[in-house]
Amino acid sequence: MNSSFDEYISNLNSNRNNFPSELFEFAANTERYELNHPKSLHDAWVTSITIAENRNKVRPFEPSLSISLNLLGQQHDRDIFLNYLKVKSYELIGTENPFNYGDTFHGDVLTHEVSITGNGFQHIIELRSGSTFKVTFADFNCVEKIYT
Repeated sequence: MNSSFDEYISNLNSNRNNFPSELFEFAANTERYELNHPKSLHDAWVTSITIAENRNKVRPFEPSLSISLNLLGQQHDRDIFLNYLKVKSYELIGTENPFNYGDTFHGDVLTHEVSITGNGFQHIIELRSGSTFKVTFADFNCVEKIYT
């Protein structure tokens, strides 16, 4: 680990009480950043991104936005579903993977970082192609489906 990663984890730990427990457990879990760990986002591939405007049939003019990002784990033994709820904003810049388009459009995940923002929490994911996914949200969960 380099010093900037150590500072990142230290910052997360010092702000632990400001994070919902599931988000903190995800963000501070160093296995999610390791180069060769099945739970790591590093080298995972994007398989789908779903953006949903969730509408209550009784109050259809008060939708809540959610985004689900599905990643194929780096060891191809699991799907990692990142679910962002009560989304405040998002930005997706998709760029063809110049190294191997036939392998994956976006390329694999290089790095990701979770932080606190003025109106919630933010997760930024940078991919090998130069693609970037940035989402600001109020609630989060991560689900893994392991194939054995």
